[in-house]
Amino acid sequence: MINYAKVVESRVMGVSVQNSDSRLPIGDSSGGTFTSRINPLRGTLLWDRCTFVLHKVAVAGGATGGSYTLTLQTDAVSGYTGLPIAEVAGVGPNSASTIVFDSLHQSPSSPMPTHVNIDQTAAGGGITFDLFCFAKQYRGHMGSPAAGTAERIIMGNLIRGVSSTSDFSGDEGVSADTTFALGTSGSQMGMQNMRLWDNALYWGVAGNTIAGTHDVAVVGTVGGTTFVIAESHASSGVINVADERFALLNRHYGLSPNPSHVIWTEVTAGGVSDFRVVVLAKSGRGSMGKR
Repeated sequence: MINYAKVVESRVMGVSVQNSDSRLPIGDSSGGTFTSRINPLRGTLLWDRCTFVLHKVAVAGGATGGSYTLTLQTDAVSGYTGLPIAEVAGVGPNSASTIVFDSLHQSPSSPMPTHVNIDQTAAGGGITFDLFCFAKQYRGHMGSPAAGTAERIIMGNLIRGVSSTSDFSGDEGVSADTTFALGTSGSQMGMQNMRLWDNALYWGVAGNTIAGTHDVAVVGTVGGTTFVIAESHASSGVINVADERFALLNRHYGLSPNPSHVIWTEVTAGGVSDFRVVVLAKSGRGSMGKR
């Protein structure tokens, strides 16, 4: 039964006594000394079902031990590094020894992880853990030449706030509430060819200059009215740091009707120089039942 399921269940990496901020590639690290290892999720960029579990979690120092936020990231999406995938916050000496990562996209799918970012939010003892994964994938039906890969996936910029013949012209970025129509002010990336995508992950990337606070949403249409597919605001105005990369919360928990617009909202006064909205998507064709 286990072999029949064709599931990847594997230890991804191990970290021992890391007592500072660090961004580590997949592998093993002991006291800051890194040893590379083969990534068990290599060979597939977008896993349809993927979950990550921390095991043997320990933070040294007893009651005065440190506190950590661990963020899984991918450098595998073409043109980008450090795109966040999943996160565990507030890991400390009283944390459980086994912890499940939260998907930052609210999605059962995941890109291939390449790094873990360790943020020491409070000084104290070093953190130790093993990272495991459970994953499986299916062959997609539709790809895009823009993805630059033989995998049948969609990958790239829905919109990019700089001069480009394929996006919208002008270097002004965004400094007001704006709605961009994909296919006119941005690229549909081929997503218009399928009404419902099995898995779609969206990220926002802030510009290298930013003022004020902002939100962004990817939306679709139904009955002539727009509705939210994925958005940034778990709380209002979360985009406020230059060059930050943030996962957009999928309101359909992984599924995505084909997007039609990107809506940028200026929450407090200011502008963003050159934002991007990035997509990674895959879908099967489906089959019709009798009616």
